Amino acid sequence: MTFIKGEKCELRVLEGSDHEISEWQSWVNRGLTTKYLFTGSIPMRKIDIEAKWEEERRAGSVEFGIWTTNLRYAPQYGGMSDKFIGTTGLYAHRDIYRLWEFRILIFHPDYIGAGIGTEATGLVVDYGFKRLNAHRIWLGVNAENLGAIECYKKSGFTEEGRLRKEIFYDGHYADAVRMGILEDEWKSRSKV
Repeated sequence: MTFIKGEKCELRVLEGSDHEISEWQSWVNRGLTTKYLFTGSIPMRKIDIEAKWEEERRAGSVEFGIWTTNLRYAPQYGGMSDKFIGTTGLYAHRDIYRLWEFRILIFHPDYIGAGIGTEATGLVVDYGFKRLNAHRIWLGVNAENLGAIECYKKSGFTEEGRLRKEIFYDGHYADAVRMGILEDEWKSRSKV
């Protein structure tokens, strides 16, 4: 069931269904879209994914599956009406500070670069400020993931700092960039 609908994608509550888990596991274990992430650095089993998603739910995280219903973005799927292509949400809630951590993973490579990540990011950020009364939403990103950084900037995030050689991936260390957006910055962008 759709929770938030955009033009290119819709966000549905991440149910932890067999379909969601098997799709997530299959694509993440292939490693085609996890080059810059901690996710995918070790093989994931169904039981690992179920446990992690349940742990996040119990911690109060708000998790969504990213679904696309517009076949224009992946015409090779012809007869399919919709497709589960990623996950996103708000995590590590700190109630006293009204603070959330944003995460997103589009695991299906056919949907990278179509603007779906930018739209999903905007939808989640809007939800965080409008519905969860967030004061600040932050994220961490590999400094070498230029596409993700551009997506976050389009969504209003600002670079706040850099952790030097924080992430080990692909045989070397890379910086981690911390980015954030404050409620007043979001309001000035969205004219709410």
